[in-house]
Amino acid sequence: MKIVGVEEKYFPAWKQMRQTLYSGLESDFHEQEMEWIFKSDDKACFIFLSDSDEVMGFLEVSLRNLVDGCLGNPVGYIEGIYLKSQYRGLGYGRQIINYAAQWFLSRDCRDMATDAEIDNLNAQKFYQSVGFQETYRIVEFKKSLG
Repeated sequence: MKIVGVEEKYFPAWKQMRQTLYSGLESDFHEQEMEWIFKSDDKACFIFLSDSDEVMGFLEVSLRNLVDGCLGNPVGYIEGIYLKSQYRGLGYGRQIINYAAQWFLSRDCRDMATDAEIDNLNAQKFYQSVGFQETYRIVEFKKSLG
């Protein structure tokens, strides 16, 4: 598996995988967020490629100032991981987490964190299997100001 920084040529595949991972979001939202990640200094997306350059999945990361259960900042945050089903269970997930950890260490992070939907038991099991510890269970709220 090769891991490369996202380029515009990968946007169609990235968007399709995002729509699977983050279901319920509008197409325009994906496009706007992808552009935001692509142009950001504290966010990044990496694409996983097979030996034949087939897109296997993606990793979205960010640097956050504050994360529950973590001290100091920045905190490396795995915003999302997606690996196509035919590549799951083959050890790629651990490689992806190690890649994220190295990216975060190169940006002076002391901790890395992530989250999983409360009913996504497969994701929770995966994160625990690669060394993450559960810190909290919450329900998040939002109120638009404009």
